[in-house]
Amino acid sequence: MSLDLNVYCKELSDDLIPRIVKRLNQYEMVVEIHPDFSFETQTGFLPFKFRLTNPPVETLNETDLISGFEVYISDFNLSSEKKALKPKPGFFDKLFGKTTPDVPFAPPEIEKRLAECKKLVSFVWHVGDSFELRFASLTSAILTELTGGVCSYPADDIWYDNKNIVEEAFAEIKGYEKSLKEKDIKYHEFEGWS
Repeated sequence: MSLDLNVYCKELSDDLIPRIVKRLNQYEMVVEIHPDFSFETQTGFLPFKFRLTNPPVETLNETDLISGFEVYISDFNLSSEKKALKPKPGFFDKLFGKTTPDVPFAPPEIEKRLAECKKLVSFVWHVGDSFELRFASLTSAILTELTGGVCSYPADDIWYDNKNIVEEAFAEIKGYEKSLKEKDIKYHEFEGWS
């Protein structure tokens, strides 16, 4: 099972990478991103080496771990997306000159912000690793914050408010991780970058 988060941005550059890592390190962990990561070339799994400073269980104390998420980056154009959603007029609609109404891509206040966005970054995480949610959720929230972008959870058509987005994501992550029993925590120890 996998879940997605989408971040719509005006632009992306590798100058954001150290700023993202710095922000991640403010949330009870010491993090390194894969040294070859670039927004221009990345597709698929993006690994992070990390050590939790306040782990949910003692077993993970002083342990270097690896986790991450899949990331996919594409161009985005709101007008094109809305055009793709618009139903094609039927034979009688064409015959009588009836136009089909626009279909909203998002609520109007969100569409105003999306109109400026040129990039879509999709974060995909899987339930096979208990810390993928931490990295997908925090990294998407931080990217949204740093770029003034727009974040959504498309499965439930949720569009997040940017105010306190990172802190709210971290609170949800902490709640999730504390709810796990030690035997249910799935993790991978760091053995080097591959």
